[in-house]
Amino acid sequence: MNRKSPMQNPIRRTSARSRVSGQSGLTLIELMLSLVIGAVVLATTFNIFTVVKTHADKHFTAVRQQQDMRLGLEVFDQEVRLATAESIEVAAPNQILFHANLGAFRTKTTSALLPGQSVIAVQDGSGWSVGKTIVVCSAIVCESHRLARAGQRNQLTLVEPIESTFSAGASVEVRNRVVYYAKRDENGATQFMRMVDGGASVMIGRLQAFQFSYWDEMGKRTSAMSRVKRVVLEIVADQPRRTMLRDVSLQS
Repeated sequence: MNRKSPMQNPIRRTSARSRVSGQSGLTLIELMLSLVIGAVVLATTFNIFTVVKTHADKHFTAVRQQQDMRLGLEVFDQEVRLATAESIEVAAPNQILFHANLGAFRTKTTSALLPGQSVIAVQDGSGWSVGKTIVVCSAIVCESHRLARAGQRNQLTLVEPIESTFSAGASVEVRNRVVYYAKRDENGATQFMRMVDGGASVMIGRLQAFQFSYWDEMGKRTSAMSRVKRVVLEIVADQPRRTMLRDVSLQS
């Protein structure tokens, strides 16, 4: 019978341990190399995410700018169409101020009005806000007044009393004070602003520039407010850079 040499077992055991260590163990160099590769992959992923996010932010800003422009120009169009040449107080390149009945609040008196009267009977005054300016008109005269309190179903209360005599059936309507103008934000960008009865809001932001021009019935530019028949608004957007025009005809 063959007997194994006493020197063979330690060698085989050592070789077995070496194979196990080679299969499951990591050297310090391998560990450092894995960490470096992981850091490179993480940095690359982060850079890709940053690029994608920057592109998405720019796209979102551009889309929002376009939406603001469409909405702002649509509101401007609808409101300026309610103005008349006689209702314009300011017609400047960077501002227009006019009066119009934006909410279509109209009614008629149900009894005669006499000088000194501050409560007037109407068909329906509900929903008319306190402080609003109203205009009472007959066939020959008109008076402007402010509401001392919110309108009621059948009456309106004025801050100052009536000065003229009005017969029953005189027209009464709200007259809003509307201003469109330019304003700089904290970054120096131009904002297209809207103010109605003292309350201001930003209609379109981040503009390079905008201006109004005024045109008469012959299609010529005019500086005489009484001759204005059309108002043209030109705006230059920031992102993306583009120019838009809105040509609005006033009421006759």
